[in-house]
Amino acid sequence: MTTTTAITWRELSFEASDRQVYAPRPASLLLAAKAVERVRPGERFLDACTGSGVVGIAVARYVAGAEVSVADVNPSALEAAHRNADANGVAIQVIFSDLYKAFPNDGFDVISVHPPAVPYPPGATWGLSEGMTLATDGGSDGSELVIRSIVEARSHLRPGGRLLLLLPHWSNVALARRTLEEHYVQVQELARLEVEFFPARDGVVDEPLLEHVRQLASNGTIEMTFETEVPLSVVSVIEATRPLEPQG
Repeated sequence: MTTTTAITWRELSFEASDRQVYAPRPASLLLAAKAVERVRPGERFLDACTGSGVVGIAVARYVAGAEVSVADVNPSALEAAHRNADANGVAIQVIFSDLYKAFPNDGFDVISVHPPAVPYPPGATWGLSEGMTLATDGGSDGSELVIRSIVEARSHLRPGGRLLLLLPHWSNVALARRTLEEHYVQVQELARLEVEFFPARDGVVDEPLLEHVRQLASNGTIEMTFETEVPLSVVSVIEATRPLEPQG
């Protein structure tokens, strides 16, 4: 489709008007900035749940010799990533994949992922497009794809490889942190940013759905405040290192 709206970051420009694609938001750009800092020249890099391709394109532009692949399950997102890569003059591999399933084990030095993490109680919808629902639906407490993205990344990283996880705190933060500690070493938060809980602004919100996230926040499952018209939360960029395998 022809777009008339774009997001610019550094010297890069990304489409932002296709309602079927997760457009770059401040959280996406934070992950892109940290990926550019942490990926080393010549490393093999995968950005899963890539959306418009912003993280992979940033690494391809700013990290010399990086071999970049991006993946998503949304065909509209893959088309947008192709267009954005071409528009920004970078070469990346664009692959249809449910998280990392299309890729070999031990294939990457670094994997970044911004998994779907919005709470969707059974039968509920935030009134977003089909593509945006794919990009955001994290199950009842927002953790379903977050946990999968943490656990399944390990086998696709080389020993000593690093996972860069964008963790929205509107998902089950404590569960995510426990899972990271169980599967990785040197787990550290690289950055955090206060952000709007955008489904409450971009979607269709009814009171039972909003009450669901209020309840998750009140019992400490998620981190969200409700003093503003659009609730606020935090996103973190977490780096976690796959252990070196013992010598056998």
